[in-house]
Amino acid sequence: RTIKPFLQDVVRVDGLLGSLSRSFISDPTFTPSIIAHVGIPRLVEWIGHVSMMILYTVLHAAVSPVLETVIETVLDEDPRAQFQWKRRMEAWKFGSGSDYLLPAVEPAVDNDGKES
Repeated sequence: RTIKPFLQDVVRVDGLLGSLSRSFISDPTFTPSIIAHVGIPRLVEWIGHVSMMILYTVLHAAVSPVLETVIETVLDEDPRAQFQWKRRMEAWKFGSGSDYLLPAVEPAVDNDGKES
């Protein structure tokens, strides 16, 4: 599924890895040509960025929901610490691309009004 607007900086792990895996499966010679084109140093740098995006996705999806309740109960006397943790969780959300919500897809309807 294409995230719209397509040309804006909204990259998510699921879309990126899905797209790359489909490309690699459909054309196995794609990988060596990409490596030859961009070079090993740039590829390693890019893998570092993707790794951080994966880390932020895991932190946002798995850790943030648990921390939200902990922050509200354990740190209720320390507003500064609460603020810092909430901003950290926001960074995980934005770093993972989870701040973009996919629009709802309405089912296709044919001329008779039936879903297809």
